[in-house]
Amino acid sequence: GLVQEGAKLVPVVVYWWREDKNIDPKLGLVIGAVAGVGFGIFEAQWVHNTIFASGWSWEMVQTNGLVALAGFWERFFTVAFHTAASALAGWGLAKGWGWQFYLLASFLHALINYSVILLQMEFLSIVQIEVLVAVVAAVVTAAVLRLRWRKPAEMIAPEASPV
Repeated sequence: GLVQEGAKLVPVVVYWWREDKNIDPKLGLVIGAVAGVGFGIFEAQWVHNTIFASGWSWEMVQTNGLVALAGFWERFFTVAFHTAASALAGWGLAKGWGWQFYLLASFLHALINYSVILLQMEFLSIVQIEVLVAVVAAVVTAAVLRLRWRKPAEMIAPEASPV
């Protein structure tokens, strides 16, 4: 969590530093999202290569059912998670809460990574893990989209007071 989120935050920090530590929060969000999607796609490619190298075939789907596609399904949501978590950290940096949002993104990443231990302990099944990853990715993505479409406080017109 800490290392990957820190690596994904490097482009945002570099841009933030070059702009005298003053960037628009939505720009921080976008730069973070771009860094996250790049990292997520790179990681997905690496995982897919590992799956194929381990001998995966369509016969496994016929034998084991849709569970044999779990690795592919999970990568779809982890790319979305990487994108959203980095966007969240980038937004936080631009708002002046860089380390707090970095730690939040790292905690969420650690939560997803911890799911492997829950699987090995047989506390959760592979399907439950995939649902957990999908839900966390969807919630973080929804939060980032809410930040993206939120209007700045200065753009909101004050309510007219009754005379």
